[in-house]
Amino acid sequence: MKKHLLKPKDITRWFLFIISLICAVLILQTGYAQLMPPEEVLGFQVGADYKVVGWQTVSDYMRHVAENSDRILVEDLGQTTEGNDFLMLLISAPENLQDLERYQEIQRRIALPSGKITEDSQAELDALVQEGKAVVLINCNLHSTEIASSQMSMEFAYEFATTDSPQIQEILENVIILLIPSANPDGLDIVVDWYNRTVGTPYEGSEIPWLYHKYTGHDNNRDWFMLTQIETQLLTRVLYEEWFPEVVYDVHEMSYRGPRFVIPPYFEPVNPNIPPLLQRTLSLIGAQLAFDLTSEGFTGVLSSAVYDTWWHGGFRTVPYRHNMVGILTEAARVEIATPIFQPHHTLRGYRRGLDAYTLRTNFPEPWPGGWWRLRNIVEYEKAAALSILDFVAEHQVMLKTNFYKMGLNASAKGENEPPRAFLIPTEQRDIHTTLKMLDILQRGGVEIHQANAPFTADGVEYPAETFVVLMAQPFRAHAKDLLEVQRYPERRPSPESPPERPYDIAGWTLPLQMGVRTISVVHPFEADLRLTPVLAPMEGRLEGVPEPKGYLFENRTNAEAIVLNRLFNAKLADNSPKYTLYRADREINSGGRTFPRGSILIRTAAPPLQEMEAMAALATAFGIRIYADESIDEQTFDRSFSKMTAPRLGLYKPWTANMDEGWTRWVLDTHEFIYNSLTNAEIQAGHLVDRYDAIILPDFGASGILNGHATGKLPPEYVGGIGTEGLANLRAFVEDGGTLICLNRATELPLEYFGLGEKGIVNVVKKANQPKEDAFFCPGSLLRVRIDTRHPIGYGLERDMAIFFKSGPVFDGVRGDVKAVATYPEFNPLMSGWLEGEKRIRQKTALLETPLGDGRVVLFGFKPQHRGQSHGTFKLLFNAIYYSSQ
Repeated sequence: MKKHLLKPKDITRWFLFIISLICAVLILQTGYAQLMPPEEVLGFQVGADYKVVGWQTVSDYMRHVAENSDRILVEDLGQTTEGNDFLMLLISAPENLQDLERYQEIQRRIALPSGKITEDSQAELDALVQEGKAVVLINCNLHSTEIASSQMSMEFAYEFATTDSPQIQEILENVIILLIPSANPDGLDIVVDWYNRTVGTPYEGSEIPWLYHKYTGHDNNRDWFMLTQIETQLLTRVLYEEWFPEVVYDVHEMSYRGPRFVIPPYFEPVNPNIPPLLQRTLSLIGAQLAFDLTSEGFTGVLSSAVYDTWWHGGFRTVPYRHNMVGILTEAARVEIATPIFQPHHTLRGYRRGLDAYTLRTNFPEPWPGGWWRLRNIVEYEKAAALSILDFVAEHQVMLKTNFYKMGLNASAKGENEPPRAFLIPTEQRDIHTTLKMLDILQRGGVEIHQANAPFTADGVEYPAETFVVLMAQPFRAHAKDLLEVQRYPERRPSPESPPERPYDIAGWTLPLQMGVRTISVVHPFEADLRLTPVLAPMEGRLEGVPEPKGYLFENRTNAEAIVLNRLFNAKLADNSPKYTLYRADREINSGGRTFPRGSILIRTAAPPLQEMEAMAALATAFGIRIYADESIDEQTFDRSFSKMTAPRLGLYKPWTANMDEGWTRWVLDTHEFIYNSLTNAEIQAGHLVDRYDAIILPDFGASGILNGHATGKLPPEYVGGIGTEGLANLRAFVEDGGTLICLNRATELPLEYFGLGEKGIVNVVKKANQPKEDAFFCPGSLLRVRIDTRHPIGYGLERDMAIFFKSGPVFDGVRGDVKAVATYPEFNPLMSGWLEGEKRIRQKTALLETPLGDGRVVLFGFKPQHRGQSHGTFKLLFNAIYYSSQ
């Protein structure tokens, strides 16, 4: 008789279900007649050792509080990536909550003051300041393992619903609080499930072997200008379309090896686009925070260290570019809910702002060491939130006045100093990506105009319909910081020291990342412009003869990859391919048109009328042109086209929660590639060429791929890497005809273990290969490369383009049957960011293909899908995938 045993994961889920059921019953039994404190519902104090609750419990409790308090409303903003409710609490005095639409309108008018200031408009804005309430958004649990704030939010909501102290009353009267209990509900559940599974085992509090967001993991705090993820989009709508808060507070946790709490102001460098008045406000709030925390006995509080205001893309840094005060606090973490004991001698400083764990001006009362608990974090975070809200309530008129002043100053700067505007012509290699970039700007609150007639700017004539992003607008800093080139200031602790790495990256220029031609205008100009509140999608159409032999499209845009994948995946009733697809390997002249290398020819046996309707629908849906063609003769066909088949694709997924793997999945999913995730076990099982044409190794060093987590660190099924058995199978896969596509640091694996060094291929920027006097340093920048557009991986691209480079290799020794696809130029390749030792990479290779046995290895010395931002290089990855099945 077969026994049915519950797995640990099943037991955990049943336990959580029962706890949630008990909580629901307790609440129902009260008839919602009485507001219950969180400890009564949970059965333990918020922040208790070894106790955490998931999203269902948190969200149910928040609804319970809202139903029993006239100070709190719950708004459902939408659904998360995995289908959870995404909630926001609105907390304020009852009379304020009854007039929210009016306060929203006031916020909009203060955030977006229009035109030049006059005596009347000044008086109107000042009257709105007096009438309005300050708005503060508190964002909890963006990083799911930083769990304290999600738990703290329940206690925070309860106290604001029930406390009648003068301090709370003043805050409720003068402030509207927007509380996000968890900015990643999916991840909260993932973390709680894992912790409850491992608590009481040797793996208690261990790393999770998968990402705590479907695609991004920790990088969900790198998505706040690109807006690729649902959760980011929902909160961006709140910030820049609906509420326009003066203050945004992002609650985080950090390493437990040093200070207990990091507060503003922050470290160098400062981004020049951030208003000086905002920087001063950060210092003012930071001083109040430091004073309040110290007065209340909180020790280990550090300021002016670690985190900076240079980088654009985080939850608290994007608001800076919208004249909003973004506050980050970072509390020393614990192992989820497992306490930590730390003797004083184990505590350390930081490389930025605290050279040693000792008394400093910005660290006047170090924490002495001892036990550190989840409850400690809850108390620090709650005290910080109360301090910030107290400051805002007292200074709401100042904050609101400064809000509109910074908007007016931004518009005046755009009028009076360069750049006056950025122009985006409609003639682009990839107009769909161009429109995507403009949509990103619009979602971030930037106004987009289009020209009604031709105009001249800086002596150059531009046609009608050219997109114009004027700098004379309140959110100028956001638009300018995304569209212009960054020049990161060189920083060294001393002249002899190596350069100091940025907190995140040095350059992010959006037109360069996305491959969109953009022109900065220096001098004033005149043009007949119209505001474009909604960007119209491209109009696609089917052109050509009524009874074609086939259909052609150019395949130059990222959107056309989706079209191609849909054609691959279209099946007849017997599951055979509906279409036969071919790729042009040379330029084709047909029907009076020239089609570039990489163009796609579609042939089908379906009735002409039926197929023409299908092609017309496809062209319309994706805004592309498909040409019905009858002029390609068989001689041209045989000489110019090669047959394509749907690539059988695998993507390596290690048990180390690799964010680059997640971003690669996001890019593949959004472009409708079909693929399998390969684990260590499948690679170790071998016979890979029977199932795959191409395997992608995401950005991960050779040691990590081979060894993974050490034994004892995680449960046995999640330790180790592919090992030598998997290594041998990967090499056999290539030698038997497969294509191995290696991204960035993953190139180390074939370079070291596949004998590529014997061909002369070397990484010239590997530390062992660098002379000290000419060291290479590129901490996240955009570099220029030249593409071989005659190579199948380079089909459909411009000859010169930007790549995003960070911690990658640069190749030399490309000769013989090794083919360079992307090469650095003869001059300094830096386009945006920071680069040292640039002479070492001149005319060296960034992307290559090398044969190995019957297959090939493709080495990307960069990440072509970087954080879902580098749309300009997506096509290099797509082409490498399609190339594998030729």
